[in-house]
Amino acid sequence: MISLFLHLLVLAYGTVNLCGSFKLVPLASTVLWFFATLVIMVRWLPDYVDRETAAGRVPSFIGTQEKFLWAVVVWILLLHVLANPAELMFPAYVARLPQILPMLISLALYLGLSYPAMFEMYRLFRPILDPKQSSRDFFRARMTVPILFFPPIMFWMLIEDLSSGGMEALVEIKLMAVAPIFFIALYLVSPRLFNWAWRAEDNDYPELETAIRKMSERAETPVSGIKIWDTFNEPVPNAAVAGLSARYRYVYITRYLLTIFSAGQVEGVVAHELGHLRLGHVATYMLYSINLILVSVLFKLGVIAWLPQYFIDSTWASFAEMVFFLGIFALTFTALARYSEFQSDAFAVAVTDADTFASGLERLDSMIMPPPSFIPHWLLTHPPIQDRIDRARKSGGTKIGDLLRRARKIRLGLLAFGLAMMLAASFPGRAVLQISYLYDAVQAGNCRLAVSQYNSLPEWLKQHPLVLQEAGKLAAGCRSPLLAVAVAAEATLGLRLVPVSEILHHAGAPEVTLDFEVMKLVLKSLDLW
Repeated sequence: MISLFLHLLVLAYGTVNLCGSFKLVPLASTVLWFFATLVIMVRWLPDYVDRETAAGRVPSFIGTQEKFLWAVVVWILLLHVLANPAELMFPAYVARLPQILPMLISLALYLGLSYPAMFEMYRLFRPILDPKQSSRDFFRARMTVPILFFPPIMFWMLIEDLSSGGMEALVEIKLMAVAPIFFIALYLVSPRLFNWAWRAEDNDYPELETAIRKMSERAETPVSGIKIWDTFNEPVPNAAVAGLSARYRYVYITRYLLTIFSAGQVEGVVAHELGHLRLGHVATYMLYSINLILVSVLFKLGVIAWLPQYFIDSTWASFAEMVFFLGIFALTFTALARYSEFQSDAFAVAVTDADTFASGLERLDSMIMPPPSFIPHWLLTHPPIQDRIDRARKSGGTKIGDLLRRARKIRLGLLAFGLAMMLAASFPGRAVLQISYLYDAVQAGNCRLAVSQYNSLPEWLKQHPLVLQEAGKLAAGCRSPLLAVAVAAEATLGLRLVPVSEILHHAGAPEVTLDFEVMKLVLKSLDLW
């Protein structure tokens, strides 16, 4: 279910894009924030739990967990928006590491606030929890998703920070080439990440290993072994498969699943997970991830090239980008994930049989809690189990070859979409590259090259605010202060005292032309021209 990590996505993108948006009195805001946090954690939240426990009220577990996690995220983002703590704590380094430093603070605050919040949630739900589960186990179980999420997202932020320098949009274009390598590496190391997050242990059921290996051979998806997934004394019947390479590919099974499912039902669940690999869903999600980056890059390039007034206002541009990105992600990823689940179900039926697999889903349906009613269907990564049961019983005649062809069509569609995004991005990308070349020449202090770059721009691009900004720097660098004033007047007030292109072309001193234009403006205002 996407809601398990949607709040983490919002935390990551909000931290990077919104920090310092409404910074007025950062130190005072930080002090007030910490004081309010202390009051909430020490007084208000424990009193609330005491009242609910005394009244014997036990609210919805999933709904309460969602509220707790979202409250922590919103509270952390509030601090970043009002105070930008990274700038307060690391003023000498935040310009060089503008993403990873705020994110490290967010991670520390997330862990620091989540533990007391989860402890209170543990007290609230103590009557319905396993007696063997301690508060530490309860907290560790809540941290499995963050352990899977934070390392790769923070590593990517570090790559972006170390790649910075020059125009932002040009850096984005360069990172497009790095993204596929990053995702391939991520999928290769995913078993190690899963071992850490789930505290996976070696399998101690030899007969299960033999059965799973035989089934994986039938499914033409060999695995290197089975790992027992620690659920920290929570009743979680689940399984997963991770690893691109067969040499480092593992099947993960929770011990709870082994205790409540029959051997045939366990094989059906594992067959479903093997189906994700056999049908190429790892490659599908990789293509999807790259496409999402391409959409984000196209959005940024389009705003910079065609809507520069919003790019200059970084707060609104960052907020719009975050909403745009998360909206597309929520709508498209969940739809793709639900489709992939149905396809893997059909694969499991083809490898085992419909009745065994459907009985496993029915057993699962009787044990897990449905998602809260306030979460819309389109935010779910898994279809309703009853829909999966009905389809599984009707898909007995589905052939693996048909499933493979459908999966290939999806990947070809994603590949075509990615190529279309690259083609679409080439139009604003060309304009941004031209601005970037001018930027680099001005930064290098090469007036001759900068003038040449400026003169090569199309006329419509010469009126771009970023071009006018670089032209002003060029004028100042070439010791033409009056020209710099003229450029500033055009860039900020829209007041054209003299065409910048004429000055940069002009054979005589630019001050002469500027003086003439100022005189003409004055005479026009007096109706004497």
